[in-house]
Amino acid sequence: MDTEFVANRSVLVVDDNATNLKMLQAILKSRYKVFPAPSGERALSFLEKSTPGLILLDVEMPGMSGYDVIEKLKQDERWQDIPVIFLTAQEGRAGEEHAFLMGAVDYILKPISAGVVLKRVQLHIELQNYRKSLERLVEAKTNQVLKSQDTILDILANVTAYRDNETGGHIRRTTVYTELIVEKLFAEKNPRYHMTRNYADNIIKSAKLHDIGKVAIADCVLLKPSRLTDAEFGQIKKHPALGAKMIDNAVRQLGDDSDFLLVAKEIVLSHHEWWNGRGYPFGLAGEGIPLSGRIMAIADVYDALISDRPYKRSFKHRLAMELIWEEAGTHFDPYLMEIMKDSFKFFNNVVYQYDEEIELQGEVANARKNK
Repeated sequence: MDTEFVANRSVLVVDDNATNLKMLQAILKSRYKVFPAPSGERALSFLEKSTPGLILLDVEMPGMSGYDVIEKLKQDERWQDIPVIFLTAQEGRAGEEHAFLMGAVDYILKPISAGVVLKRVQLHIELQNYRKSLERLVEAKTNQVLKSQDTILDILANVTAYRDNETGGHIRRTTVYTELIVEKLFAEKNPRYHMTRNYADNIIKSAKLHDIGKVAIADCVLLKPSRLTDAEFGQIKKHPALGAKMIDNAVRQLGDDSDFLLVAKEIVLSHHEWWNGRGYPFGLAGEGIPLSGRIMAIADVYDALISDRPYKRSFKHRLAMELIWEEAGTHFDPYLMEIMKDSFKFFNNVVYQYDEEIELQGEVANARKNK
């Protein structure tokens, strides 16, 4: 991201006195681009077209007073951060306190002193530009951290894919399914299913790690080209706890920067839990299952159904959905199923998008069987 910041060195001067307007323009024009406005109404009209670096605002004006104008500014997110310096003939602590309570950064007494105006404007323009520059820098650093997190997650997810009888397509598809469910749920704004934007983003980001624990499962079980015995399936059922342990180690290292990994741990531990309590590893039920795990369960099972496995051929979208709907309220959260009923068709679009990878997955599995 480009972190270069171009300083805003323009000043909007608002005063109903023409002499004061000309005087302030004369004082400031050598250093700043000055825009005069003879009333509060004209000032607001100007702001609809341009955003200055600072506003010099007369308090006592006919029509809209300076207080009326700054109240409008603070109510509009486009303008609320523009520093405002009041121009006033009112002296005393009461006027000074009221100016700051209204949101002004400073105030200048009339009659106007050229030196005072220049120094105050210079100070607050520099402070504002410095703050904007810092915001850009923080944004760039934050994006860099997020990009690093995504890269690490991709690496870990690919390790899981290479160990299993799957290609990276399973991870990419389940991540997209998860995103579709999350965004639908986020748009519903159901208070019982409240999620912040940050939590929603962390679910989407962390979905790709749902099977990270499989890297700790022995090859003879994980890569077995036929149906597993009960004992072998018991080994597979350990992968949520194994994955959570791996993530715990990372959380201890990252500390406060690990909120996305805490969501990943939720998903890893709970995506095989069932709504009716018959899942694993803890037998959680209903809303006792973390929301992230309930979402991931739908995405993971759907992709398992439309993919080849050693013990079955892939199912078409319609049959996969029939099987999933049969388990609404037993395996899956019925509310999530209900809100997705008109959106599950988009899962099929994702399948077509990664169709070649599904075919490759089948070829890899067949090759392993024939070795």
